[in-house]
Amino acid sequence: MKNLQILAVAVGLALVGCSDSGDTPTGPVGGNGNGDISFSADIAPLIVGNSCLRSGCHGGGSSSGGLSLGAASYTDIENGTGNNGAIVVVGDASTSNLYLKLTASPPFGSRMPLGSASLSTTSLDKIKDWINQGAKDN
Repeated sequence: MKNLQILAVAVGLALVGCSDSGDTPTGPVGGNGNGDISFSADIAPLIVGNSCLRSGCHGGGSSSGGLSLGAASYTDIENGTGNNGAIVVVGDASTSNLYLKLTASPPFGSRMPLGSASLSTTSLDKIKDWINQGAKDN
């Protein structure tokens, strides 16, 4: 009987602790704190930090798939094209090669980055949201 009472108290505390007392999120919070995804704070570090710029891929004079990302500056990304066209279609991540090549089943070639673990869902969502928000240079 005592174990049942302890269980009832534990369940009650868990329910109280899980109740929602905050505001409903309005969207992703980017590196600039206002909900917009920031190119400099959110996107560029993903490109640099995930081996996209290593020699033999898309940096250091390499242009795998016809794409060279230079130093991963905003201009390099905005104007980037590969064998399959522009890498960013402003406002439409679903047709942007930058986003599509990072997903589990890209429409052409292999998932990027090659030989590395795939990007986290959070990182993929940042890229998707940045493109859908207009791929701003911020």
